[in-house]
Amino acid sequence: MAGLEIPPDLGDPNVRVRATDKYSLPLVRAIVGKPRLTEAVFGRTRWGNMFADGMAENPYNAYKPIMADGPVAWSPWYQQYFVTGYEEARAVLSSDAMEVSTQREVVLAVAPHAKMSDTSKALFRNFLLFVDPPDHTRLRSLVSRAFTPKQMRDLEPEVQRLANGFLDAVAHEETPDLFAAFNAPLPIHTISVLLGIPEEDWPFTVDVSNALLDYLNPFPEFDLEHTDGLLQAGAAFLDDLAEERRREPRDDLLSALVHAETDEGRLDRFEVVAMAMFLMFAGHETTSGSLGLAMVHLARNPDQRRLVMDDPELWPNAIEELLRYDPPLHVDPRAAKRDVTIGDVEIKAGKRLTVLLAAANRDPRRFDDPDELRLDRDEPHGVSFGHGIHHCIGAALARMQMRVGLRVFLERFGEYSIDDAAIEWKAHPVLRGPVGLPVRRAAPDSPTVAT
Repeated sequence: MAGLEIPPDLGDPNVRVRATDKYSLPLVRAIVGKPRLTEAVFGRTRWGNMFADGMAENPYNAYKPIMADGPVAWSPWYQQYFVTGYEEARAVLSSDAMEVSTQREVVLAVAPHAKMSDTSKALFRNFLLFVDPPDHTRLRSLVSRAFTPKQMRDLEPEVQRLANGFLDAVAHEETPDLFAAFNAPLPIHTISVLLGIPEEDWPFTVDVSNALLDYLNPFPEFDLEHTDGLLQAGAAFLDDLAEERRREPRDDLLSALVHAETDEGRLDRFEVVAMAMFLMFAGHETTSGSLGLAMVHLARNPDQRRLVMDDPELWPNAIEELLRYDPPLHVDPRAAKRDVTIGDVEIKAGKRLTVLLAAANRDPRRFDDPDELRLDRDEPHGVSFGHGIHHCIGAALARMQMRVGLRVFLERFGEYSIDDAAIEWKAHPVLRGPVGLPVRRAAPDSPTVAT
């Protein structure tokens, strides 16, 4: 990575970090992970213990008391608003009175993140998810030029090939763990193909993505040296690959990022690396979660599974409903830059808000019987991909992978079953999904997918 200049911070990294954050976040980190202490502290709050055992398996019961306090509810304990209403969530996510950079600075202000290398911190600050306008406007405009619908269409046969290949590898197993065999490798290999990462380097991209998962956890338990080393190595690898694409462009996303240009210029060398790494992570973690959650809920709702098996034309609507019903990303934080009214609540400048995307997706004012999975639901679109300027730039890619991946899976496994007790759930406060998913194949004579 010789010659890769680490950019200056985007704005003053300490300007919006409250003094209390430097003490409260480490305190919460010290409590979380100790069940008895967590219950003793958070169990006394109005809404109960949001870090209780079982939250990873089913967070929705914990959302109900928050929702009962209104679509925008203040918590004196957490010193922030929680937004659970559908329209209110869209209003927050699209408001130019809100900013996202505050959250990254809160996390970076305290250990262990504060002890990370300048490279790792700069990567974090340049991830599109944590950048406000005007930098966000420029960055998104440039990456949008590279992330085209044609690329999605051209990639679909490769996704189908990969999906079949991963399932071929476990064809001899009666109850394979499909998280390890299918849900995790399909999206990371797909985004690697899209970026133009050589196949022999795909295992390394998995390691880097897993390091980012640790790094983006606000309540971390990770090896600082190991994680930081992987992020620096990942940056060096992507920088070297981007330099090759500058000299010899190819038909891949990394070449497009390197050469994308608007009236405002191009991505600089570090921005290319940060953008590629962000897309690599975002294209991996959320989609692996979406695939796993879909498999779980289709197993629990065999009548709905039969609907889509019998009617392939239902797949686009089914994907939206599966994402509404249980999205892989549950939390999207913001801070108010100035006074603003959301719904009928006045939010003062400097106040923090957490949008609970999954709760907003079950707002009964927007969705009839929101706790039911109905793959033929009219207008099932939720806020699973966000809204406004930070709407997920890879939404089309995620939808395509789910549609192709789940279709291939059902063709191979039919009316499969899953033992709920055998599922291992991701222990993460922001991202949701199974990380251990033993799936039992259907009997050989069971119905198959319609063609």
